[in-house]
Amino acid sequence: MLNSFFLLPRVIPTVSLSNPLEHNKIEDPQKRSALLRKVIDQIWQSLELKTILQTAVDEIATMLNLDACSFLWYFERTERVQVVCKRVRNQEFAALEGTKPLAEVGYHPLEILGTSASAIAQGQMVISCGPLNESRTFGAMTRLISNCPVARPPQNLMQGDKNHPSASASGTLDALANLLVPVKGQEGWIGFIACLSQNSRTWSTAEVEFVQLLAQQLEIAIRQAQLYDRVQKQAQRERLVNQIVNQTRQSFDLETILTQAIAQLLEALEVDRCLIHLVEDREEGVTGDLHREDCFWNAANDVAFRREHLFEVCRPPFPSSIDDFDTHGPITQWTIAHREEVIISDVSEDPRIGKQNEEYDKAEIKSSMVMPVQANGRLHAILYINQCSRVRQWSKHDRELARAVADQLAISIQQACLYAQKSATMERESLLRLIGEHIRRTLDINTILQTSTREVRQLLGADRVAIYQFSKETAGQIVVEESTSQLCLREAVKEHDCFYQECADQLQSAQQPLVRAVEDVYKTHCNDEYLACWQHLQVRASLSVPISRGNKVWGLLIVHECHKPRGWRTSEIELLEQLADQLAIAIHQAELYDRACANAIAAETKAAELQQALRQLQETQAQLIQSEKMSSLGQLVAGVAHEINNPVNFIYGNLSHVDGYAQDMLKLIEAYQKRYPDPGPEIEEIAEEIDLKFLREDMPKVLNSMKIGADRIREIVLSLRNFSRLDQAEMKFANLHEGIDNTLLILQNRLRAKAGHLGIELVKDYGKLPLIECYPGQLNQVLMNILTNGIDALESYNESRSIEEIRQNPSRISIRTQWVKKQGHNDRVIIAIGDNGPGIPDHIKARLFDPFFTTKAVGKGTGLGLSISYQIIEKHKGAIACISEPGEGAEFVIEIPVRQSENAIVAKPQLMAVGS
Repeated sequence: MLNSFFLLPRVIPTVSLSNPLEHNKIEDPQKRSALLRKVIDQIWQSLELKTILQTAVDEIATMLNLDACSFLWYFERTERVQVVCKRVRNQEFAALEGTKPLAEVGYHPLEILGTSASAIAQGQMVISCGPLNESRTFGAMTRLISNCPVARPPQNLMQGDKNHPSASASGTLDALANLLVPVKGQEGWIGFIACLSQNSRTWSTAEVEFVQLLAQQLEIAIRQAQLYDRVQKQAQRERLVNQIVNQTRQSFDLETILTQAIAQLLEALEVDRCLIHLVEDREEGVTGDLHREDCFWNAANDVAFRREHLFEVCRPPFPSSIDDFDTHGPITQWTIAHREEVIISDVSEDPRIGKQNEEYDKAEIKSSMVMPVQANGRLHAILYINQCSRVRQWSKHDRELARAVADQLAISIQQACLYAQKSATMERESLLRLIGEHIRRTLDINTILQTSTREVRQLLGADRVAIYQFSKETAGQIVVEESTSQLCLREAVKEHDCFYQECADQLQSAQQPLVRAVEDVYKTHCNDEYLACWQHLQVRASLSVPISRGNKVWGLLIVHECHKPRGWRTSEIELLEQLADQLAIAIHQAELYDRACANAIAAETKAAELQQALRQLQETQAQLIQSEKMSSLGQLVAGVAHEINNPVNFIYGNLSHVDGYAQDMLKLIEAYQKRYPDPGPEIEEIAEEIDLKFLREDMPKVLNSMKIGADRIREIVLSLRNFSRLDQAEMKFANLHEGIDNTLLILQNRLRAKAGHLGIELVKDYGKLPLIECYPGQLNQVLMNILTNGIDALESYNESRSIEEIRQNPSRISIRTQWVKKQGHNDRVIIAIGDNGPGIPDHIKARLFDPFFTTKAVGKGTGLGLSISYQIIEKHKGAIACISEPGEGAEFVIEIPVRQSENAIVAKPQLMAVGS
């Protein structure tokens, strides 16, 4: 057929070729073959379809010296042609009215091609050499060349955009020299190489054959490029699916998986919006009731639902459309009902959406592809892929990629749900173990209840969890509450309101109250007063489980949802029932523990009272023994002093006579010596033997020493009598300084220096004191105990020091008295007795006045001295304290009132200042 074409008479061209060299190569078969191989090599340098077509167009335009050359696809279903690439030698050529359809890249209606439209629709070659003066010749050419039927193009070429802006419909191709060579694929698609000349031109057989041979090679290149494109898209699809799989493996967080997946899908398909809607049974909104429509939680419920079930990714500048998304829209309902994908190239032409759809207008959606996300016969979600910037014809690759992503997302959602269920089961078991551990670790009921409510609220994701305890037959109170709301249920509920009535009804509903689950109070209660009460308490859904102890109901475990209805799952109810059983055991154990603690406290109190009574008895016994001991000692001292006092008085009374007699005898001897200066040998021998001269000198000294000794004995006896105070057993006014001095006189032997031991310095700082109303003997005992302990401490301290250290820092006891005058009759006297010993540690100082406490060796102390002293000072309505720091010595401070009785008449104070 082509050979017949070559025999037809040729039309003489009216213009000469600008590149005759290339034209000559085409006319020469050998050179044409070389030129063809060169062009084919250029084409095969790339596997990108657009590059291949553009290279072919460029080479043909150059070889044939064309004013314009382009490649176009023909779409049978939409009867459109798409110019995908072009080459124009002269820009003014593209402005010519008749050349626009083939010189402008884009979509054009088929009829704009004029008389060539029918041939293009049939896949035939079109040859035009200019104005058709010989129409019979052109018709014969058309019939002879490539007269083959038109086959269906592949799906991706059949679905051209039938609303794409096109060039003007005016003008035809009849005014030009045109050559349109079809490029047909085995799959049925049709393309055309369009060769255009501004002026009339005769197409030679070699030129037509050259373009046809290029068309054959181009068909192979297009087929391989399409295969390469399919492989690339398949790899992209698998890569995207693998990324979703990896995300599923890395995280079971559903929000993360879905958000990242639709973001990647948005980039892969180059769309403007990707949204996924998790399909879940949801309570239908209650309408037709004014009270219910105006409740505060409707808006919050919708926002919370959208936050949990809708995820969207948008390409700027398009904003999020979640707030305007209709979860019950027509496409959503159709997808749920049919479980099939929805492909919409132009939403305005879809009857289900309509031309004036507010949701689609706000979101600026022009094309949409909707995929059901389902697995194992269950619909998990719906995937919405929307194009907003332009109307889009969804290709087969687009659908395959979206379908693959939807299938993988279904698996991911299913795995995430299984993981969430497993996690919830583990969390429930963990909660039960935690409550059990708290029951074993602590028996404090408030701690157990507080921990339980907190853990239950976190596990169930509820807004409020409370425990209600029945105190009477029906009345009770909320004992523990854990809530995210600012409203405190314990303070908000009132007696006999809906909450109390609900609890009472549940208690009286049966012998064993059943679990009460309310998914929506609006569907359970129709009473406006009840609904207003629940609205005030911010309760939309509730679940209450009884806490029973045997046949008696202790209280209720209550869970509230404040902002939206909630369908309570069987697993949640079973969890609360198990927890209620655990709490019942914990409450029983806590009550037993409280009862045992109360009994233990009572027993401890009784034991403490008995111990205190025993301690007081021991102290009293010790004090009685000490008092008896001191009384016996006083009687002994008084008796000894009395017995000593008589002979001492006898001796002291006769010393004056003996002294006189001795003086008289010495005078007599002196007179004899004067009268008889020469006594006989016998007398001289006796005088020499008795050393008369020394005797005369020493005799007065001996008598004087005896007198001093007698005086000392009299003073000691008087001190013993004053210290014992047997004649002053009753409270009376006494001279405190005299008692201190008498005590020091008795202890004088321990204060003086001894062989190998340096003495203890005594420093007195006596103030002017009045006579003190007291028990003198008891106060003397206190002074004796404190001074004795001070001397013992210094002696023990000196044992660890050298003589040189003692001389540098000699041991010292200081005694200071002070009269503290106050208004009225509250004058007090302070006695401070201190030493410069090693001091007293804090742990010993805290027990100084405890009965039987001593730091001395066994046999050296009874531990009663300071304890009895403390009791004596308390008996005098005074106080005694020890001030000491380790290494700083110790000081005992005694403070007693001047008067003990309110009616005591204080004699005129005999003020005195006794020096050291």
